[in-house]
Amino acid sequence: MYKVYPKIFLNRLKNTSLYKVFLNNIFLVALFVLFFLLLLNNIIAFLPFGIFGYYLFQKNKTLFKAALIVITIISLHYLFLEITVKPDFEANFSGKVIALEKKEIYQKLTIKNGHLKLIIYDNDFLEITAGDIIEGRGTVLEANPARIEGGFDYQQYLKRRKIVKIVRCEEMQIIERSFSLHRLKYYFQDYLEKNFQKESLVFIKAMLIGDDDSFSEEFKEAVAKNGILHLFAVSGLHIIIFVEIINKILQFFKLRENIIDYAICIFLFYYLIITGFTASVLRAALMYYFSLINKRLKLGFSSLDVISFCFLLLILINPYYMYDYGFILSFLASLVIILLSPLIANKGHFHQIFLISFFAMLVTLPVVINLNNDINLLSPLTNVIFIDLIEVIVLPLSLLVFVFPFLGGVYRYLVIAFKKVTIIVAKYLYLPLRLPSFNIFSTLLYYSLLVAFGLLFYKRKYRNLLLFTNLLFILLSSNLNCFKFSGEVNFLDLYNGEAILIQLPCNDCTVLIDTGDGSNNEVTNYLKRKGIKKLDYLFLTHNHNDHNGEANSIVTNFLVKKIVVSAYDDSEIGSFENIERVQAGDRVNCGKVTFHILHPDKNYQDENDKSIVIFARFGNYNFLFLGDVSRKIEEKLLAYDLDVDVVKIGHHGSKSSTSPEFITKIKPRYAIIQTGRNEKFGFPHSETIMTLENNDIIIYRTDYHYSIKYRFQKNGSIFETVG
Repeated sequence: MYKVYPKIFLNRLKNTSLYKVFLNNIFLVALFVLFFLLLLNNIIAFLPFGIFGYYLFQKNKTLFKAALIVITIISLHYLFLEITVKPDFEANFSGKVIALEKKEIYQKLTIKNGHLKLIIYDNDFLEITAGDIIEGRGTVLEANPARIEGGFDYQQYLKRRKIVKIVRCEEMQIIERSFSLHRLKYYFQDYLEKNFQKESLVFIKAMLIGDDDSFSEEFKEAVAKNGILHLFAVSGLHIIIFVEIINKILQFFKLRENIIDYAICIFLFYYLIITGFTASVLRAALMYYFSLINKRLKLGFSSLDVISFCFLLLILINPYYMYDYGFILSFLASLVIILLSPLIANKGHFHQIFLISFFAMLVTLPVVINLNNDINLLSPLTNVIFIDLIEVIVLPLSLLVFVFPFLGGVYRYLVIAFKKVTIIVAKYLYLPLRLPSFNIFSTLLYYSLLVAFGLLFYKRKYRNLLLFTNLLFILLSSNLNCFKFSGEVNFLDLYNGEAILIQLPCNDCTVLIDTGDGSNNEVTNYLKRKGIKKLDYLFLTHNHNDHNGEANSIVTNFLVKKIVVSAYDDSEIGSFENIERVQAGDRVNCGKVTFHILHPDKNYQDENDKSIVIFARFGNYNFLFLGDVSRKIEEKLLAYDLDVDVVKIGHHGSKSSTSPEFITKIKPRYAIIQTGRNEKFGFPHSETIMTLENNDIIIYRTDYHYSIKYRFQKNGSIFETVG
C-alpha cells in the first residue's frame, strides 16, 4: 500500500490543469527570467523584458505569475548577496577549509564562513586538509578593479564568487579537524600525482578534471586557435562519455537497469565533488538527474524544459552564476544540441558534428568574443577532427590508464602525438575573425537577428535577406573602428611601464606609443577588445623593458606597418624588417596628423635620454610625449618654443624629470602621469606633483584615475577616466 499512494498522487497531479500549463512551457518562464537577468545589468534590456513579459501575460497568466514569483525570489537573493558580499579589511580570519592548492612557495587556502569565502596565502605550509576549521591573522591584500577599459575586474571577480577577503597569513592555527567531502578531491589528485609524471600527469588532469593550468604556452595557444577549449573544460561531453562507459560496463555484468542508474548517480555526485562543483559539470549532472526522474516517472517534459528547469534552479540557488562564462557557455551549447538534434537525426555522424559545431559557434559568438576577441572560422572543421579523437580514443584511454596506471607508458606516447596533431592543425586550419567586445546593445541585436533567421529559415522570401543582414552585422562589427567619428588618445594604466594608444576618427590612423613590460599581455588584450587588427605605427621610445616588453606580442598579434625606434637604438627590436629610425627634426605622417620628432639629437649614455620625444596635435590640443627623458633633455627642448596643451610627464613622474623651469616655460593646461603600479619605484615623486600644482596644471595620474582617455572631434574634446 505504501508504494501505491505516490503513484496515485502523481497520476492526479498529471491530470491537473496546472501541470498541463507547465508541461513543455517551462522554457517560457526561463526565457523571461533570462531577460530579467539582463535587465539587472543594463537598463537597455528593459525593452525585450517588457515585450516578452507582455507576450507571456497574454499567452498564459499562470505562467506569467510563476515567472514573477521566480523573479521575486531571485531579486531578494541577489539583493541579499549585494548587501552581504562586501570587502572585509579586518586582519583576523576564521572558517572551514573547503579548498587548498599547493604552489612552490605557498599554499592557497579557500575557507568558508557562513555563505562567505576567504582566500588565505600561507607561506609556512601548515599541515591542513579540507574540512579543518582554522583561525589566524595576516595582511589583507588589495583586489584591483578594472584599471583599463574593459579589463579584468578582480574586485567583481571575487565578489561574484562570494570571496570577501584575500589575506597573506602571518599566524594561523587549527581549531578543529573534521572530515569533509571536499577532501575526496585531494585524495583523487594525490592518486594522480603518485602514479603519473610530467606530460602524462598534466594531460590526464586536464582530461578528467579540467585542470589545464600546466599546459605549455604553445599547446594552449594551439588549443585556443583550434576552438577546442571546451574539450579541456570538463562539460556535458565528458559526462555523456563517462555515463556511456559506466553503462556499458555494468550492462556487461547484466545488472538491473535501476542499479545501473543508482551507480551512475553516485558517480556523478562524486565527480561533482572532485571537479569542485563547477557550473558546467553541475549543469550536466543536474540534467542527467532530472532527465532520469522525467523518464522514470513518465512526467512527459521535453529536453528543453529539463534544461530550463536546471537553469532556473541554479539561478535561484546562486544568482551570481549569470556572470560565470562556464555557466553561460554550457547552457548555450546544450541548448544548440537540444534544438538541433531533431533536425539532424538523419544526417551522418561527421555531418552532425559539423552542424552542431557550426551552430554552437554562431550561438556562443558574443560570449567567446568577450573572452578572447578572436574566433577561428574553421573551428567547425577542427571540431570534426578533435571531438571524435577525444570521444573515441583520448578520454576513454585516460579513464583506462587512471584505473590501470601501468599503461602510463602507452598513454605518454598518445599525449605527445595528440599535442603534435593539435599544433599542426592550428597552423594550417586557422582562419581568425577578430571582433571588438560585445556590449549589451550589440549582444541583444546579434541574438535578435539570429533568432529571426532561425524562425524564418524555411521562408525563402525572408531567408536571404536575414542571412545578408546577419553577415552584414558581423562584417560591420569586425570593422567598427571605421565608423567611429571621434578620435582617442588613451593613456593606459599598466602595472609597470607606459603604453599610449592613439586612434584618429574613421580608422584614419592607429598608433601605439610603447607597450609596457608585457605583464599579462595587458596591451595586446586591450587592443583586441578594441577590435584593432593593424597598427600604422608602433613607436618604441627607448630600450627599457617597461616601454618595449610587450613588443613581440604586439607584432605577433597585429599587422604593424612600421616600428619606429630611435636612430641610436641598438636593441634586438632594431633587427625587425619594418623598422623606421628617427631623430630630432624628422616627421612621421599618419592620416591627417604629423608626429614631429624633437629628440634624440645624438647618442646618450643614459638610455632614458635616448627617448623619442614626440609633438603632435589631436583635436584642439597640442600634445607633448616626453618618454623617460631627464631634466637635461627638457632644457634642450625649450629651444623649440613649444605651445603645449597636454604634456605626458617624463619618467613616470620621477624627480629626475619635470623641472620647474621647463613646466613654467611650456605652460601646459593638463599633465598626464603614467605612474605604473609597481610600488618599489614610488612614482610619482612629491616634488613633481608640487611643480605641477604650483603652475595650476590639471593633473591626471594613473595611480588615482586609472586609464585616462582624451576624446576629440572637430568641435570639441573631453578627458575621461576609468577610475
